[in-house]
Amino acid sequence: MLQDRGKIMDSLFGGSGDVQKRNSFRRGILGVLALASGIVAATPSCSVIVDTSTKQCDEQTACPSGYTCDASNVCVASSGVTCAKTSDCANETDICRKDPGAQSGLCKPIRSPLCQVVEGDYRVDNAFVIGSIHPTTAPAPDDVIGISMENSIKLAINDLEKTANGLPNPAGQTGVREVVMVGCSDEGLEEKSVEAANHLIDNVGVQAIIGGAFSGIAIKTATEVTIPKGVLFISASGTSPSITQLADKPAGAPAGLVWRTVPSDNFQAEAIAKYVTQLENEIRAELALQASDKIKVAVLHKGDAYGTGLKDALQQNLVFNGVPAIDNGANYILSDYGNPDDVMGNPTKYGEATSAAITAGAHIVLLFGTGEAITEIFAPIEVGWNTAAYRPRYVFSDANFSGALADTVNAESNATARADWRRRTTGVVPGPQDDDPLYKSFRFSYSSIFGQGQGDPSIFGAASAYDAAYLLFYAAATVKNGVLSGQNLAVGMTKMSSAATEEAEIPAGSSALGKTLNALSDGTYESIDYSGAFGPLNFDSATGEPAANVQIFCLADDGTGKAAHQLSGEYYDADTKALAGTPAAACQ
Repeated sequence: MLQDRGKIMDSLFGGSGDVQKRNSFRRGILGVLALASGIVAATPSCSVIVDTSTKQCDEQTACPSGYTCDASNVCVASSGVTCAKTSDCANETDICRKDPGAQSGLCKPIRSPLCQVVEGDYRVDNAFVIGSIHPTTAPAPDDVIGISMENSIKLAINDLEKTANGLPNPAGQTGVREVVMVGCSDEGLEEKSVEAANHLIDNVGVQAIIGGAFSGIAIKTATEVTIPKGVLFISASGTSPSITQLADKPAGAPAGLVWRTVPSDNFQAEAIAKYVTQLENEIRAELALQASDKIKVAVLHKGDAYGTGLKDALQQNLVFNGVPAIDNGANYILSDYGNPDDVMGNPTKYGEATSAAITAGAHIVLLFGTGEAITEIFAPIEVGWNTAAYRPRYVFSDANFSGALADTVNAESNATARADWRRRTTGVVPGPQDDDPLYKSFRFSYSSIFGQGQGDPSIFGAASAYDAAYLLFYAAATVKNGVLSGQNLAVGMTKMSSAATEEAEIPAGSSALGKTLNALSDGTYESIDYSGAFGPLNFDSATGEPAANVQIFCLADDGTGKAAHQLSGEYYDADTKALAGTPAAACQ
């Protein structure tokens, strides 16, 4: 049925139908503009891009007193240069790095090779500096993920500057407190995230980092850097259940140091299990199968914390042919296809995984991975399929809610084959529906400021990064003594979804920002209930994690016969634990 198979592989990956290995191809882009209100739409605040190649010094050009010229011809502070405030540092690219509550510190470089972006004026006294670590310079399309998440944090800071001009200072102090973001790229690699986090903490002195776009990166950064150093870490898109189990609470501490603004994959697993039951019923009707006939389900997953964690969570709930998945014998095909980000520890086995699904004739293929699940598994299975009676239904997890999925299907030149492939390709992604007012407002405001080609507000992780920044603002406002340590901020996070009064139900966006900051600072509000752009963030009191509905996404007909990914309108309701809603006609 599929036409021009060699051409599809050539157009997607180059060569003569050979799939070239890509280690970092993960999530793609989705452009959505929506009308909105309640969020400030204005030009973003000043972003300082520090060019590490700039020649600041050499044999003829000396550095200021207390600085030395390093091998890169950049002036760096000598270890003995003390400061009480950043204006004491002679080098304009230095910051006065102080421990929380300390009166003095050392002049340190605010930038590093991985940390190039500064949002806000870091030279002012008493700035609250936060870190951002995302794959902003990773190979495409990972860079779009990173740019979208970093821009969403910038948008939140812009809201703060335009609405309140900063955070309120503690009682007895005048003025406001500037919020500054230092943006770093982890290039999609765990070791780079660790390097960036060490710079942010050791040189810049940040006590809060938003990062870990991918679960493996989040876990490594938290366990090796932020937890040992007592710094708050918030992941806006790490969904692995393993994050829940991290030992992030220091002895005697009242709150853990690792949080996330997206739900655990346990919710996604529950949604997939319900959805597989629905698909099984559709397949049985379509193929006129008898009750005694068996369908086959393949779970092909990336061998990292994300893919393995989602597989493990699903296996607890997955039932087909009337019995649990693990009791289905050869009708349940399970394959770890390796980890392209750690080929030494878990070599890739793409051919084995695709062959297993094709040979078994899987009716449903569940794909849990990042971009390689599209390029190395999805397309090769479709191209190599040899069962004449039917073709598989594909179900992707949230990491591939992306334009890359539609692009792959659109490479099929035969319109009939393309439409069939499109209809059989769906997936799940946590979060709100497209018409959610706060989500629409966030997308509109992002697009108004950053325009086209500067990331995508609809990508998974963007809205939740925006929420993470807002939560940091509000958590900081609860710290009465003004000492914004990682632990004090973590305690503040426990007050973000426990409000006793209805007036403390706070929506995402700038409409209530100034009032809420002041109310938290002066004690009018002891806590709030924050409803985010990504959805209500009702943190579980035991785990500190939010619940969320899970959307079913589809590849819809865009009106020209091409595929375009969109939310279908059907979703898993986290409260009722059942599927609800009706798929849009364009998904058919």
